[in-house]
Amino acid sequence: MSHILICAHSNPGHVTPTLAVGAYLAKQGHKVTFHAGELFRQKVEKAGLLFVPTIGKADFDYQSSFIPEGQENLTTLELTNYALKKTIIEALPDLDRGLQQILEESSVDVILTSSMYFGTFPLLLRSGEKRPPVICCGVNPLMLGSVDCAPLSPPDNTPGGRERIREINLQTQKAFWPMQEGLNDSLSDCGVPTLSDFWIDAIYKLPDMVLQFSGEAFEFPRSDMPSHLHFVGPVLPEASGDFKKPSWWSELDGSKPVILVTQGTLANRNLNDLIQPTLNALANDDVLVIAATGRPDHDDLVVPANARVESFVPFTHLLPKVDLMVTNGGFGAVQQCLSFGIPIVISGETEDKAFTAARLQWSGAGVNLKTGFPTVDQLHTAVHAVLANKGYRQQARRLQKDIAQHHALKEISRHIDAVLARASETADAAEVLQPAS
Repeated sequence: MSHILICAHSNPGHVTPTLAVGAYLAKQGHKVTFHAGELFRQKVEKAGLLFVPTIGKADFDYQSSFIPEGQENLTTLELTNYALKKTIIEALPDLDRGLQQILEESSVDVILTSSMYFGTFPLLLRSGEKRPPVICCGVNPLMLGSVDCAPLSPPDNTPGGRERIREINLQTQKAFWPMQEGLNDSLSDCGVPTLSDFWIDAIYKLPDMVLQFSGEAFEFPRSDMPSHLHFVGPVLPEASGDFKKPSWWSELDGSKPVILVTQGTLANRNLNDLIQPTLNALANDDVLVIAATGRPDHDDLVVPANARVESFVPFTHLLPKVDLMVTNGGFGAVQQCLSFGIPIVISGETEDKAFTAARLQWSGAGVNLKTGFPTVDQLHTAVHAVLANKGYRQQARRLQKDIAQHHALKEISRHIDAVLARASETADAAEVLQPAS
């Protein structure tokens, strides 16, 4: 079988789905090497895969607060550009060096990357260099620009709509221009050409193939979608066989609506951003609120009588009991929730959460509060609007049906096999064309 190298941007939203892919491919008989930050060693080795850590500045702690000292009042955009600088621009030379070391020390047949892992950019931009095929795994919303839509704006077919979209795309490029300049400087330091495309578009245009981890119905349609991009559905966690039900599990008896609230595993440093306001907003309502904090310490929360708080609850077991999820918009959690046909209220602005929220609103499967710091009144109104309007659940179930058409792991494996077969045919053809000695 083949040797597959998986390179993941070092945060849980990227590692978790690509690690599930790696474990599946290993069961199919492939040799799989997993490349990410040292923090993920135990998780990867527990899955039975060979782990190679990133090096230097590429080995960062995703739990760090990427806020420049003394500049806590920066805008969300400024903070995003700063985080991109620390985790991608400054890390790129070490990402390149670490990847080159792996390729020099072992023969790799194909490279899979998560969509914010930029270590393959120098490899893809070096001309005339023999390399393995590179497949990008889209674990974020599809942020590729288009004549039909912008990363945050759905298609507009009204008169002048495309011109409006063109202007929005240009504004997006301007907003993230610090990343463009910094990334090109780092690429120059790696001795490779700079990007001719906008850096977000390059995520999807440079690799040999892109596998988007969502159903097509959740994404803005594009008439200019690249032919090498394929929707494979979300990589969903498997139900744990050793799950121990918490003491309150019997309360999930269908007698009242169940509301799940979560801030995910990354933007959960301050539970007052979303979890506490949601608990406060629903404290006097005839609902059961389950708060999954994603962190071990939550003693500072003020918990009303109708709420239960856990550090972690396997969503695969819990979601069949849930009527609505309130979330800051982690892409994986949203996809998992929609796979059960559950409507959503999103309140998030950091990382890629605004992109996920825009798609949810466009799909009709939930409400986008368009803020990372919702008020109690905003949350109360949104939750009850979704519970009262059956249309939200109908749209969530429409997306559920779209997701159900896919078996992501099997489809990913088939696409990898196809890429490997083409690479083998190309190599055989090149060998035939070699002049006789």
